[in-house]
Amino acid sequence: MPEFDTEKPRRRAKALGVFLATFVAIASLVLVAITHEPKSAVSSPSPAKAAIVPQIADAKSEAEILFRGKSFAVVKRSLIFHFSGEIVDIPIKEGQAVNKDDTLATYKLDRESLIEVHRVLYPEQVLSLKKSLYDQQVNLEKLTKVNLAIKKLDVERIDKELSDLRELQSKEMAQAEAVKNKDRQLQQAKKEVLEIEDTVKQTEAGITKTKEDLRFYEAKQKRDLDLLEWQTNRSYSDGSLPLDTAFLKAPIDGHVVWISPEISVNSETRKDFHAMTLAPMNPMVVRCKVHELDLVKLKAGDRGTIVFDAMPDKKYPCKVSRIPWTSRNAALEVPADYDIECLLENPDGKIKDGLTCNVRVSIAE
Repeated sequence: MPEFDTEKPRRRAKALGVFLATFVAIASLVLVAITHEPKSAVSSPSPAKAAIVPQIADAKSEAEILFRGKSFAVVKRSLIFHFSGEIVDIPIKEGQAVNKDDTLATYKLDRESLIEVHRVLYPEQVLSLKKSLYDQQVNLEKLTKVNLAIKKLDVERIDKELSDLRELQSKEMAQAEAVKNKDRQLQQAKKEVLEIEDTVKQTEAGITKTKEDLRFYEAKQKRDLDLLEWQTNRSYSDGSLPLDTAFLKAPIDGHVVWISPEISVNSETRKDFHAMTLAPMNPMVVRCKVHELDLVKLKAGDRGTIVFDAMPDKKYPCKVSRIPWTSRNAALEVPADYDIECLLENPDGKIKDGLTCNVRVSIAE
């Protein structure tokens, strides 16, 4: 059987592996040399450094902080039916712009509310005091012009009769007893005059007290009437308007941002029922939840931009208008969050209450 030499093929394979490894290394070096541009000998690292430093400085001076927020009206007014009744007319629609004192609803008061209106317009205390004052003034006039005048005439008559009797007594033509009786009659008449004068003073004091009470209750009636006219949004001096008619009117200029779905023409409204919400829509505010680490970087007046999720193609400029001093979560276990406000203009009225958005605020570091 022939013998084979195995050492010779092993040496060949080893030599071939070394050759291939050398070839791959040389090819890699050549490829690196071709693709890598050699550095110029005349270039200096200083210009490159000078070009990078201003970019870093700009980034620090105009940094931005991104927040999530939601839009709100600056002012909201809740419009309430202060009395119960039946709705007669609602001349406006939700989203409509209205001016101050525009009529938003007309309603007819029910029986209970109308009784309350009558109590204000015709208060029992005022009517009672007016009657009492009239009776006292009539009584005073009767006392002074009738009773007191008659008694004074009686005093004058008796005094003259007494004088005549005394003259006759001096001539021994009248008895002494007759003179004494007439004198007692005169004293009694004078006493009755004094009693009437005391009654006149008491009546005058009573009239003064009644007038003071009447002024007090008339002032109270005026306050109650002012409140009633504010609640019903009407004047009761207009006799052509029925007493059971009341209105809901706009207290300010703005938009009717909400109307209760429970109200409609011919429906009944409850007392103190929240019927509508009125709000000016320009300017608006966006409230954002801000972490305490970002809050310390902000100050009132910082400028930014707002992009609403519903209007991604438009940016609204804004500025930070309020930075609170207290956090929205006071627990010690969690970091503090704050609700800041950013003010923005809404001239076209496209921004509605409750839209979510992204707020980017530029800060100077």
